Order: sequence, then C-alpha cells, then structure tokens
Amino acid sequence: MEKTEELLEVVKNAIRVENDGYQFYRVAEEKTKDPKGKEVFSSLAKDETNHMQILKSLYQSIKEKGEYKFDEIKDMKHILETASESPIFSKDFKKRIEQAQFEMTALSIGILLEKNSIEFYKKAAQDSEDKDVAMLFNYLAGWEGEHLRALVQQQKFLQGDYWTEARFYPF
Repeated sequence: MEKTEELLEVVKNAIRVENDGYQFYRVAEEKTKDPKGKEVFSSLAKDETNHMQILKSLYQSIKEKGEYKFDEIKDMKHILETASESPIFSKDFKKRIEQAQFEMTALSIGILLEKNSIEFYKKAAQDSEDKDVAMLFNYLAGWEGEHLRALVQQQKFLQGDYWTEARFYPF
C-alpha cells in the first residue's frame, strides 16, 4: 500500500475513533440526571466533533493535495474549546451518589475511550513519516489526555463515596 493510502486509512480510523467518542458522550449527556454532568458530557461530545472536523480537513488535504501542514491547524483554533472544569458533576450529585450507577459507569467507559484514543494517536504519530501529520496526532493525543485527566480526577473524587454507598468495600 502506498504511503498516502496508508495515511488516509489511519486518518479514516481516527475519524471512527472520534465518532465512537462522540456517540458515547451524546448518550451519556442524555442519560445523566445531573445538570453539570450533562453540560460536561455535551462539551466532550463537542470536542470529539471538533476533532472529527480537523481530521476530515486532514483527510481532504491529503486526498486532494497529497500533503498536509500542521500550521493549518492554527487556522482552526476557532473551533477548539476546552472541556469544563472539574469536578464534572454538581455538588448535589455527591448527595445522591447511591443513585449514580450510570454516571459512574459512564466515567469508567469514558476513561477507557480516552485511553484508547491516546494510544491510537501516539501510535499513529510514531508510525507517520510526515512530521506535520505526526505533530497533529501528538496534538490530538495531548487533547485526549486532558479529557482523560478530568475523567480520572472526577472518578477518584467520587469513587470512595460511591463504593461505600453501594457497599462495594470488602469491610
């Protein structure tokens, strides 16, 4: 397979990865009962949509011109936004932690999705022979790392109370 075709295949897979994240975060937004949780899952879904826009632009550029420059990303900064601050859920959420099975599961699945995305982007960057494309994949890996840190921080913040209320602790 030609280098350009291989790169296009990697970018298509990256778009699929982002779409999986988008679909999951939309469902999480719909299902969570916590208003702040809804806001954050919506923000994460929007981030995944932004990633897809960037990747689709990359795909088109490679397909049409046979090249891509990382500097083009700087022109797309207007579509990039950061996720909301942690904690992800409102203060009231912790009061009803025993009813938070879906939200705690959503955090765990979100963490797995972000870890998989980071691993995918780091491998794509490492395998890329084009420095601009490698920079883009490293950039996306870093962004997914921010999502991962926020989700892990929230999970750790809630886990002890959740386990106590759900009687998961062995004592």
